[in-house]
Amino acid sequence: GTPSILFTRRSATLSNHASQISFPGGYYDSSLDGIRDDGDRLVNTALRETQEELCYNTDQLPISSLITILGRTQPVPSMQGNPDEVDWIFTIPIKELMEGETSEPLERWSTSYSHDEGKSGKKKRNVVMGPAFHIPECSKKREGDKIWGLTAIVLRPLLRKVLGPVFCGEGVGGNAKL
Repeated sequence: GTPSILFTRRSATLSNHASQISFPGGYYDSSLDGIRDDGDRLVNTALRETQEELCYNTDQLPISSLITILGRTQPVPSMQGNPDEVDWIFTIPIKELMEGETSEPLERWSTSYSHDEGKSGKKKRNVVMGPAFHIPECSKKREGDKIWGLTAIVLRPLLRKVLGPVFCGEGVGGNAKL
């Protein structure tokens, strides 16, 4: 098959990042993932979240530990997912992701403090350029669906430094100029 990356569109009913495109994943939970401070707890978190969100048995999933935890499966199985967690599970070929990279303004909010204000600082809006990736047209794609924010920030170096050179023979991918 074509080397691809799996994404989800988060459920519209979630309290955080509803309907956003993301990698499967979530928060570390010491009661579920172990309490030792080693790489195993992050792998355990990734496996648990993959099972919760995708309803996918991860027992035979080969794991690679990079900045993010990567699993490899071949071929990509058909997954329905947990409707409480995800609305859509899909893949995009690595080459298409690299060719569809752009940049767009991202709003960042920060709190600035002065000595006179103490802890009641004012919120300040900053706009920075960040990576974004196009999602190919298909029946489940909604207007506004795109890969942006933290998912795109993690995806860009993964594509450019690791996956692009391995699967596409390219060093630096993307059309964006930053």
